[in-house]
Amino acid sequence: MATENSALARPRRRTRAGASTRERILIQAERLFASHGFDRVTMPAIAEASGITAGAIYKHFTSKAELFFEVVRRAVERAPIAPEASLPQTVASYTTKRLKPVRQMAVEMHYAAAKDADVRRLLRSALDRQIGQIREGVGAAQRAGELAVDADPELVATAVMAFILGLMHLETLSPRLIGDPRWKALVEDSTAALLGAR
Repeated sequence: MATENSALARPRRRTRAGASTRERILIQAERLFASHGFDRVTMPAIAEASGITAGAIYKHFTSKAELFFEVVRRAVERAPIAPEASLPQTVASYTTKRLKPVRQMAVEMHYAAAKDADVRRLLRSALDRQIGQIREGVGAAQRAGELAVDADPELVATAVMAFILGLMHLETLSPRLIGDPRWKALVEDSTAALLGAR
């Protein structure tokens, strides 16, 4: 299977509307995955919605799993989280209404990972990378004296990720809490306590 970089390195042919073919594919794939789920969407259906042939879609993405993962990655990257936000603030942002698309795509990603080995592999790799980034941040904050040093950074990072993954299911667990400032504050305070903030 080609890497994500090989798909990104390919020239992006512009369409009459100015959007690249790859961009059109991603837009249509996100729409279809969000409305029908990973299992019920086919590559030919995405190609048709994008205005290209079924074979042409494979010039941009080697598999449905790769395309789906790229759609989810973009949804997460579009999440308007301030770069200067602390980790507790970032975690608490997952309780807001504006991150509903990210929560929906994450839930679909976990569902698809249970059924598709390629999606499962991509998800595992992404989670390992995110836990590693959190672990490094926790370790640096412990060394700087900003966090308690008695907790293992790997365990703390894994617990924070488990908390985030739980928040992804908020629409199912308790939709009335979405957008509730008291809930957001509790999540932020709980994350800070989990980190051992001083």
